[in-house]
Amino acid sequence: MTGAAAPDYPAGAERAAASGLAAGGNGVIAGDLLAGRNLSLDFFRGVMALLVAIGHFYYWNAYIKIPLSFILAVDFFLVLSGFVICHSVTRQKDKFDSISFAKKRWLRLFPVYIACVLITVPPVLWYKNLDGPNLFDMARIITISQMIPLNSGSHFPLIEPLGIAYTISAELWTGIFLFPLYSFLLTGFKNLVFPVFMLLIIWALIILNNEPGNNFMNIHHWLYGQFLDYAVIRCIFDYSIGILAYIIFSRSRNMPISAFLSSAQLVCIIAWFLIYCKFDYIRNNEFLAPFLFAFFIYLLSFKAGVVYKITATRFAAFLGDISYPAYLIHPFWIFILQIYRANVHKAYIVLLYLFLLISSAWLINRLVEKPCLKLLRK
Repeated sequence: MTGAAAPDYPAGAERAAASGLAAGGNGVIAGDLLAGRNLSLDFFRGVMALLVAIGHFYYWNAYIKIPLSFILAVDFFLVLSGFVICHSVTRQKDKFDSISFAKKRWLRLFPVYIACVLITVPPVLWYKNLDGPNLFDMARIITISQMIPLNSGSHFPLIEPLGIAYTISAELWTGIFLFPLYSFLLTGFKNLVFPVFMLLIIWALIILNNEPGNNFMNIHHWLYGQFLDYAVIRCIFDYSIGILAYIIFSRSRNMPISAFLSSAQLVCIIAWFLIYCKFDYIRNNEFLAPFLFAFFIYLLSFKAGVVYKITATRFAAFLGDISYPAYLIHPFWIFILQIYRANVHKAYIVLLYLFLLISSAWLINRLVEKPCLKLLRK
């Protein structure tokens, strides 16, 4: 089962997947709409993270309580990351440095990731009496390289959150190669940016539609060929859609009227419920989700409309803060409750799980994520 990808906070910009965006485009969008924090996108990022946590709580306990479509929260995060990082690269004043970009991406993702690994992995190894990682396994953990198909002879189990962090790994390594390509095209071949990323979308969509296991968008830890993981292809697909969404937004010469934004935002939410929020939804439709997410992110980025106004609250900021640590730490609490054989049928167990999850995510955000973000911005 998959999980939601980590939020993206590119260094040198405002907070990333929390939508610390700065306005792009032709400078004609009034008020620099992408400047500062977009609390509405924070709200939906937090909701998506909790949706993944609740979905795994039921599915990993063999008790199906919500539709499998919760896995598509991953695509929301990846599309949003593509949108935000694309903006950060576009607005960068200095010449783009691929090595510096890779270093900052790793520094952004690593602290919360390694904190959750250190919290989760040792007790799982001890309780299940499993062998620890060898040196190569340790190298893969430190470099967040779960998606690189090396060391296949290792007997170290893919313990959560190392397993669920495949999206973090795919996001890191795909971005390290994809955004330098974007920067290269932007500086020398600007007219090719849109067609190149459109071709990447088509290429990835064809491959994902023909993957052998009928897993649709829930495809990971399977190899396409010898060296390319399907999760990387999924990430290329989502990132490219997010990049195109940003390009379209940056070229918007006028803000749509509020009535259009409100109705379009509501249509996106209704479409999500109609297509995905049922147990027997047609899984072939999963490939529509990233496009729907991209349009929704585009609409909310204007910071107007009824959905934006309702969701852009202080509580949304809290949800945005806890989303990344909540995504990575939730397997730990599922493991703990499984040890004590908690009855997932009971409502109070679900409430206890959510309390433990949100509390620990808040602590990790306060004690690990925020201090590291401050250091990263210096």
